[in-house]
Amino acid sequence: MKKIIILGGSGFIGKSLKNYLNNTKNKKYKLISYSRTENKNILKIKKLPKSELIFYCIKSNKISESLKYFNHFKKLLKDNLTNTKIIFVSSGAVYGVRNKLKKFTEDDKININKLKNFKNKKYAKEKILLEKKFKILAKNNYKISIVRGFSFIGKNILLDKYFISQLINCIKLKKRILIQNPYTFRSYMHETDMCKWLIKIGENSSTDCPIYNVGSNKIINIAKLAHDLSIIYKFDLVIKKPKKIKHDFYVPSTNLANRKLKLKNTINIKHAIRQLLNK
Repeated sequence: MKKIIILGGSGFIGKSLKNYLNNTKNKKYKLISYSRTENKNILKIKKLPKSELIFYCIKSNKISESLKYFNHFKKLLKDNLTNTKIIFVSSGAVYGVRNKLKKFTEDDKININKLKNFKNKKYAKEKILLEKKFKILAKNNYKISIVRGFSFIGKNILLDKYFISQLINCIKLKKRILIQNPYTFRSYMHETDMCKWLIKIGENSSTDCPIYNVGSNKIINIAKLAHDLSIIYKFDLVIKKPKKIKHDFYVPSTNLANRKLKLKNTINIKHAIRQLLNK
């Protein structure tokens, strides 16, 4: 039985991993989770149990606090955890703003100056800094992977303020939906596929510290998705027509994970929405 530790289990990715690992049919995983909502703050941990895989999902609103968590984690690793594989959950936000229809690749240069007009600037800067810290850690003989997560869908996303969450909740409540920018493009990976990918990537961690985009590479125009769903589920939809076309594009290329680790997406967006509405 593989022992897996999740540090920061209260966010979407942490919750999804916990649900997936606890419900997996073959019961080959033993899960240990630490998060503030579980009254298990990482700063109070004096020793981590031995494990095959650690997911570092901790995030903070302050870079100084993020560094505090990371430095404490680094101290915990000094015991005897060099054989443990580590996966740092970063974000596609590190790429910054893109107003052209071009997918993000892991080779794209990460430049803090690109974040100037990015609404998630603080969050992106925190992830960029921690990516650097984990790359340095890998040079000290730790087996690490970095994943840059994009947009996801699943039951654990419904309480968040993302467009897809609002869309599903509006369909449930038969409320009118307003699309402010019809030139918004996203892609959505189901939480089950996400968990499978994260585990496979984690198991293939190395001292080379590979970086993978995690998400769906299927481009979805938000306005078209909402229009198609409005026909199926009979709700009012208003799509504003801006004076100037301004693309808002946030879709990854997942060719690296597809090619190197044979990872694929198996659940499409409309099936995922139907699944959530039926529940």
